[in-house]
Amino acid sequence: MKNSPETLRKRNELKRMWKKKIDPKSFSHFENKICKDCGKKKPCQWQYSFTQTGIPEYRARCTDCQKIYFHKVKTTDDFRKRRNEKRKIKLLEFKRRMVEYLGGKCKKCDYKKSLAALTFHHRDPQKKEYGLGSIKDNKWFKIKKELDKCDLLCFNCHMELYDELNNKIII
Repeated sequence: MKNSPETLRKRNELKRMWKKKIDPKSFSHFENKICKDCGKKKPCQWQYSFTQTGIPEYRARCTDCQKIYFHKVKTTDDFRKRRNEKRKIKLLEFKRRMVEYLGGKCKKCDYKKSLAALTFHHRDPQKKEYGLGSIKDNKWFKIKKELDKCDLLCFNCHMELYDELNNKIII
C-alpha cells in the first residue's frame, strides 16, 4: 500500500529537519544497541532509512553478526536456486513484453509459436545504441526507444536475412 503524497511530504520534511540537527563532524553512523544475535551491547550501523516519523533506523544486529548473517543467507543453495529461478522468470517476462510491443509475431512469416525462436533485428546497425540483451535492466522508455529501431523476426527469417546481407557484400 502506497502512502499518500501528504504523508510522504511530512515524512520527508521530518527527515530534512533531523538531518539539519546533525553536526556532520559529531554524527556517528553507529549507535550502541543490544545485538539481536549475540545479545551484547555493541555499535549497530545506521541503515540509511527512516521510520514514518522521520527518525533514522539502525540495524538489529551488530556489524560482525550482520556479516555472518549475510554470509549464511547468500551461500545457501536454496537462496541461489530461488535467485536464479526469479531471474529466469524476470527475463522471460521481459522478453514477452518486448515481443508484445513489436507485434507478437515474425514480421515476415507470422510465426508466433515459441517465444525463444523470436529474435530482434536492428534495421540499421549504424543507429544501434545498445544490444537488447545488455540493456534488460534499464528503464522501459529506454528499451522502447531501442525496440523502435528493430524488427521482430523468427530465427529462420533472421538467419535468411543475414545470409542475404552477407551474399550482397561478397558479390
